[in-house]
Amino acid sequence: MIFSNINAVALKILDETADGVLVTDSLRVLDPIAYANAAFCRMTGYSLAETLGRNCRFLQGDDRDQPEIATMREAIRSGRSTVVTLRNYRRDGSMFWNEVRLAPLWENKDGVGRPRHFVGFQRDVTTRVMAEIELREAVASEKRSAEERASLAEEAERAAARLASVLESTMDCVVVLDHEWRVTYLNENTRRILGARDLPTGSNLWEVYPEEADGIFARRYRQALADQKPVSFEEHLSALDVWLEVQACPTPEGLSIFFRDITERRRAERERLLAHERMAHMARHDALTGLPNRTFFRERVEHVMSQRSEATRHALLCLDLDGFKGVNDTLGHPAGDALLRAAAERLQTCVRGSDLVARFAGDEFVILQTEIAGPADAEVLARRILDALSAPFVMDAKTVSIGTSIGIAVAPDHGRAADDLLRVADSALSRAKKEGRGTHRLFTPGMDTHLQERHVIRQALHGALERGELELHFQPLVALATGRLTAFEALLRWHHPRRGLISPAHFVPIAEETGVIVPIGEWALQEACRTAATWPDPISVAVNLSPAQFRSRTLLAAVRRALGASGLEAERLQLEITESVLLLEDSLNLRTLEELRRLGVRLAMDDFGTGYSSLSYLRSFPFDKIKLDQSFVRDLPNSADCQAIVRAVAGLASGLRIAAAAEGIETEEQFAALRAKGFDEGQGHLFGAAVRGSEVPLVIARYQLSRNPRIQGN
Repeated sequence: MIFSNINAVALKILDETADGVLVTDSLRVLDPIAYANAAFCRMTGYSLAETLGRNCRFLQGDDRDQPEIATMREAIRSGRSTVVTLRNYRRDGSMFWNEVRLAPLWENKDGVGRPRHFVGFQRDVTTRVMAEIELREAVASEKRSAEERASLAEEAERAAARLASVLESTMDCVVVLDHEWRVTYLNENTRRILGARDLPTGSNLWEVYPEEADGIFARRYRQALADQKPVSFEEHLSALDVWLEVQACPTPEGLSIFFRDITERRRAERERLLAHERMAHMARHDALTGLPNRTFFRERVEHVMSQRSEATRHALLCLDLDGFKGVNDTLGHPAGDALLRAAAERLQTCVRGSDLVARFAGDEFVILQTEIAGPADAEVLARRILDALSAPFVMDAKTVSIGTSIGIAVAPDHGRAADDLLRVADSALSRAKKEGRGTHRLFTPGMDTHLQERHVIRQALHGALERGELELHFQPLVALATGRLTAFEALLRWHHPRRGLISPAHFVPIAEETGVIVPIGEWALQEACRTAATWPDPISVAVNLSPAQFRSRTLLAAVRRALGASGLEAERLQLEITESVLLLEDSLNLRTLEELRRLGVRLAMDDFGTGYSSLSYLRSFPFDKIKLDQSFVRDLPNSADCQAIVRAVAGLASGLRIAAAAEGIETEEQFAALRAKGFDEGQGHLFGAAVRGSEVPLVIARYQLSRNPRIQGN
């Protein structure tokens, strides 16, 4: 899961690098391995399946008393980087020396708290370590008595020859210096990398590289000699324009330096960082205009309001473009997109640097005007915007004239929270549209009738479940290829004793805001499972989940209770979620989805295509089904854009091996277009409207008696 923000190029680079790479989840017990690349599997002989979920300690076998292991554990506890060299054991039991570069991955830029993950770059340094051991043994032999040296001279010569052979065959570059910084040895890899700046034997290192004599390389080498301890670091060598990974080891004769070119790895890391920044920007900005989106705007408003003094006023201006739909219909969507971009540019010229212009959706723009003296300042800005947008636009050599309507709310007069101010400004915008468009209106009491209506609904919702006013209706889903009835979606209905049937579009958002949706959602799960348990196998039931149910952290228990009480098989329960659940970027939400998957229930992404990052979410979690939003079905088969989207979604589902369903199928033409493109399931009034639970058996019987896939259930 941790790689949902990394693009495919970065993942490919990690998987093809010569070094082994491990990533552990430091927030879970025993720091299990969450990722391992192909090089690590080759190095150790363990498959990826044998590696994931295990603690790194299995690599040491029974040899866990190495002091370096304690060093590594302390680094993990303190959240810092470290480099250790360990004795590890491959799957076949053979020992190898493993150099581990361990670094934390923080969840935020400030590095506050415990790091979420640790990444370990693994390198088989058996050749180098064995060379150092042989070198130490050779040095020790020199200290023996004269009689021993004489008898061992021949063997020492052979050992030196073997050492030279090893150093020439290693992938690392090797340079050996004496205490005067003179070169006493360098291998062929060093000559290849240094090229024209070669280091002849006997030459002084700093005479060949005078620009580095007082730089980071010299300081690190002197540190190794002064402390008589190895040092490891990465640094850019400006003379060759390369990044080097260096380990300098002091010896009695001077200094042994091992290094390798990591320029490509550094470039890959930079590309990964840029990709992450681009993704973060996309999540908070509108892709068409580059303006902040709703998420960014709400955060900014809440921040500004939190810093506000009692004497400071701010204004929110909501505006729609008058005549935009006509441009879209007559000149096409590309012209409409170009018009939106041009309008966005003009809006930005109307505001100050401290103000914020955002695009929410379609032709809806919102402006935060900060630190105004009073409502008159906001009305001055509104008139400036009206003048700017009333000037003609030139689109593909055609002159286009539009206008705008603007609603204004002032804080704190009309509210202090972002949502309250947006609702009030939207009420004023509705009044401006009703009064002829091309004008602006400042909010006044009485404009928010719909807000008062929401308040009435909010009050009535409390106790509606206990009073028995809520019930479930069930709408069929049909296999488009065969006409077979596959499932029913449970849809919430509210019968108010005085107001009659209240649309879910009116009361569900309010239930989510107030948290009442949590007990209502648990009741809906229990009722849907109880009803579906009476249907013939394998007909399943689909239940919508609210983001508020995930926030309550009681969802998993509620699903278990509903399945247990009803006796419904888990695979006959489908849970539908929207992208807003994953937009929270809460790892606990992902873990909840994983636990639901382990129960055996099926998971579907609802309203696919209406959010910002559907594709990245499909990478974050493997859904069983995606449901195409009805807005892309409505204009089939006449809209070329909708045809292209339908074809792309069907291909995506096929490639990911998940089912593709479409909502809102009303006509034979829509049915034929979706079936031809390869969609698996369909839902809509063409197949049947939602019916009460008591009427479902009749719908099932009709489908069983007829081969017609478009049989109507009512």
